[in-house]
Amino acid sequence: MPANSMGLSEKPQHAIRRSTRLPLEVPVLVTSLDPARQFSEPCNTTLVNAHGCGVIAPREFEKGTQVRLEIVPAKRHTTARVAEVVPLGGDPETWLVGLELDVPGNFWGIEYAPSDWKIEESTLPAAAHQRSDQEPSAETKPVRSRRWRLTDISAGACYLETAAPFPAETPVLLSFRILDTECLLDGVVRVSHPQTGMGVEFAGAPAHDQRARVEELIARLVSNREVPKIFVGRKEGQKKEGQKEGQHGAANPARGAARDAESPDPLLELIREGPTLTAEQFLNGLRAQRLGQAPRSAD
Repeated sequence: MPANSMGLSEKPQHAIRRSTRLPLEVPVLVTSLDPARQFSEPCNTTLVNAHGCGVIAPREFEKGTQVRLEIVPAKRHTTARVAEVVPLGGDPETWLVGLELDVPGNFWGIEYAPSDWKIEESTLPAAAHQRSDQEPSAETKPVRSRRWRLTDISAGACYLETAAPFPAETPVLLSFRILDTECLLDGVVRVSHPQTGMGVEFAGAPAHDQRARVEELIARLVSNREVPKIFVGRKEGQKKEGQKEGQHGAANPARGAARDAESPDPLLELIREGPTLTAEQFLNGLRAQRLGQAPRSAD
């Protein structure tokens, strides 16, 4: 199991996993509310949901400690309880801390949160998530997030327009919402075009389950005129060594290895070939596919 995975014991896991978890890195300040256990540490979340989060901390927190959880850039805070603590080792040593929110909800300010994050407003105190200046406000500044527009999709891949794409080889979790239906898919960014968008290969396991979800999603996209609401989060895992934010891409040595000869997927093949093409060549190929034309040679 990766060191940064949620290796929490069964009971705390159940408490924190009552709603869909999203891999999201948010800088937070965790401050003890217990006078006997004083600390205030800047941390980064690895996973968040409507009921809590996992953070990487530079010190050990004692289970059961009540804390103040603050998103400093958004000037918003709430309270939580330390549900579990897992040593990760390393030098210097770090800890994975599971925090359970005292008041469940979209504390993270995600615009298109998963449907199971919906909490009955009647159960929430009026000042559940206050601004850091201690003045309750109906308007809360959301965590800065990328905006996504789905332009192309097939059974094996999709292309998303965004001004801030993830770099190539980044594992991602994609959430597509149409009406009251949500589809969660795993993927890997295969080609990234700064200020333009990125091509994602669906890479979930088992493959047949994910393919069925993609086909159902495509059917809903075709039958409904509503524009899907999209969230894309960086998954736990490592990028290719040396890959930096904003790079065009790195050639995939295994491209074509999983291709089904009986069911060719032109979009998937183009996205796998993407790192060997200029952005102009790739986008021309994408437009040609939309028009039903044969893709031009990269030569």
